Amino acid sequence: MKKLIANHQGFTLIELLIVISIIGILSSMVVVSLNDARAKARDAKRLSDVRQMANVLAIAATEGTRPLDLAGCNAASAEKNVRSCTGPESVANALKLFSDPSVINPDDPSAICRAGASSPCQYSLNIGSTNVANAQIYFYLETNIAGWTARLHAIDIEGQVY
Repeated sequence: MKKLIANHQGFTLIELLIVISIIGILSSMVVVSLNDARAKARDAKRLSDVRQMANVLAIAATEGTRPLDLAGCNAASAEKNVRSCTGPESVANALKLFSDPSVINPDDPSAICRAGASSPCQYSLNIGSTNVANAQIYFYLETNIAGWTARLHAIDIEGQVY
């Protein structure tokens, strides 16, 4: 009598399910770590942006014999979108280049950073007067980075972060 030898080739269903579940677990771990890395990258961009904007305002504050007046974004004690400044032209053009990386429509007035903000928001400017000498730029950090906690912060024209 001939012995029938079963020719088993391939994998069983259980083996395939185990491999698929391991791949799923590993991919979910990668996604979690990527999300954290993306948030830190957005925060690094925010810090770079606000430091550059503070430099632009510091230069404007020291040009000529007195600080330059800002037009379009100079309401005393009220936050204004940095992109709403209309003059002087050099400052307005420079500030229009910056927008928070998480904000879809940076020109939306409801998207700007205000006191009590608890999520990423468009950079806002509070100058407390009509010139840039007392200007503060508000921004929101998503993660703890560079010694600052995840919350709303402000930077003045001297580069001090609060």
